[in-house]
Amino acid sequence: MAEFRVRVSTGEAFGAGTWDEMSVIIVGTEGETLPLPLDHFGKEFSAGAEEDFEVTCPQDVGRVLLLRLHKTPPALPRPFWPLASDAWFCRWVQLTPPRGAPLRFPCYQWLEDQGSLVLREGTAKISWEDRHPTLQQQRQEELQARREMYSWKTYIPGWPRCLNEETIKNLDLNIKYSLAKNITFYLRGGSMLAHLKLKGLLDRKGLWKSLEEMRSVFSFRKTPAVEYVFEHWQEDAFFAYQFLNGLNPVLIRRCRHLPKNFPVTDAMVALVLGPGTSLQAELEKGSLFLVDHGILSGIRTNVINRRPQFSAAPMTLLYQRPGCGPLLPLAIQLSQTPGPDSPIFLPSDDKWDWLLAKTWVRNAEFSIHEALTHLLQVHLVAEVFTLATLRQLPHCHPLFKSTGIGIEGFSELIQRYMEQLNYSILCLPEDIRARGVEDIPGYYYRDDGMQIWGVPSSLGTREALIQYVTMVIFTCSAKHSAVGTGQFDFSAWMPNLPPTMQLPPPTSKGQASLEKFIATLPPVNATCDVIIALWALSKEPGDRRSLGTYPDEHFTEVAPCWSIAAFQSRLAQISRDIQERNQDLELPYTYLDPPIIENSVSI
Repeated sequence: MAEFRVRVSTGEAFGAGTWDEMSVIIVGTEGETLPLPLDHFGKEFSAGAEEDFEVTCPQDVGRVLLLRLHKTPPALPRPFWPLASDAWFCRWVQLTPPRGAPLRFPCYQWLEDQGSLVLREGTAKISWEDRHPTLQQQRQEELQARREMYSWKTYIPGWPRCLNEETIKNLDLNIKYSLAKNITFYLRGGSMLAHLKLKGLLDRKGLWKSLEEMRSVFSFRKTPAVEYVFEHWQEDAFFAYQFLNGLNPVLIRRCRHLPKNFPVTDAMVALVLGPGTSLQAELEKGSLFLVDHGILSGIRTNVINRRPQFSAAPMTLLYQRPGCGPLLPLAIQLSQTPGPDSPIFLPSDDKWDWLLAKTWVRNAEFSIHEALTHLLQVHLVAEVFTLATLRQLPHCHPLFKSTGIGIEGFSELIQRYMEQLNYSILCLPEDIRARGVEDIPGYYYRDDGMQIWGVPSSLGTREALIQYVTMVIFTCSAKHSAVGTGQFDFSAWMPNLPPTMQLPPPTSKGQASLEKFIATLPPVNATCDVIIALWALSKEPGDRRSLGTYPDEHFTEVAPCWSIAAFQSRLAQISRDIQERNQDLELPYTYLDPPIIENSVSI
């Protein structure tokens, strides 16, 4: 006879406890036990509880290899919900054998209906370390079950493949939002929807009456960043700043040679460059930068309120003043084809001509950001990285119906970009070098991101693996925060980042005015649709787990626990450095402060 002590820890989340009956099978090197009931008088497995059981098996099973937990409905109907499924969330099971130290079996899974879980002791092992046939068989069976549960499908041709599920309702509890997260998410979006509905804006299909009326969209959801955007959105320095630290800080690159289809001349930019220099001199110095939205050229556009929408594929030339002066725009061309119908707009032009040109660039930024930098790089590609592909696209990105290029344009844009997307683009150090922006001042996305990345590149096998894993972690945590958390901050004042444009790009100068500017911007209802979505998607809906926070104790060995502690200490120092730097900034850059970064793509 062998007596074991079994301690079971139930999760603290709402609904984590169960009325169902549990049993455990202990599997060892010399055999396995029959199902051993885990039973006290009354209800066991309450939410947040840790309970001890003593079980006796008639034979010695040898060194313990596995535990099999089994859940069955009780013989009598469950109280309160006799017909409902009674899921249970198990944190871990600790087994104390007759001789030897306790063994911890991490679980952190939901068990639904009548079912079983197979748990291994918490020591991490790769395949060749499983020398016992029982462990080898268990590994193969688990992998086979995962392949069957998480199969691939092609959602749209040319897109990354994704999880083969039609709806999130089909997913099991382990990969769904928690109840608390779901409620918070819909309450957040619902509160904004109700606010705009009561104001009579949500169903209004016409134009905005004035720029002042647009402020009413965010009148009860102000943040310091939103207020800053409203105050500075027309300024050239802030327009350029957003290429470095806005929602899409990954396009700007150093310009050594002007593109042939962007015929900027010295006379055009002399006012900004000042005396004693020229375009060629500044190109050779490396002080000119280019943002090219050429991938949008000819993209299909949407129809909103029965009106066709318009898109542009602009090129923007920027100049970094000597010293620590601000980055400034020099010239904007709104198409990829120069000519009489595609003038080059300049800061010296009429106020409304120049502002409208900059706003077309900002509209292009919205499309590229939402379709490529955000949706593709940190959601769809992240889904591929996980291999299990545990997320469903439409649930968290309801932006398609109110954007200028729509779902067809999004699809076409993603298909185009997939042809040029490569590994180096996803590795921050290599991407920074490839774009030639290692030394441009005030580039906080680069500075903070490189601190969090923290791993040197190498061609060695072990180092290459470390870099790959770092790239996956960075993409799914830090990069997602950098391009997602500020969506409401930069978009709440809609003219700063318009999701669609109702009139075509200007083909000549001198035609713009306040009235034409407002007529070009999105209609009221489309503005509200996007603002509601971005308000919901910019804020983590509860159950926050910041980068480096691991409440699920999957590791039991000393080495990984030490590594986690060291990582957390480093992140704390990075956070202190960022917060100290931000005290001196007019607009603090917070999106890569570690407490703001989620451990993974969670919204």
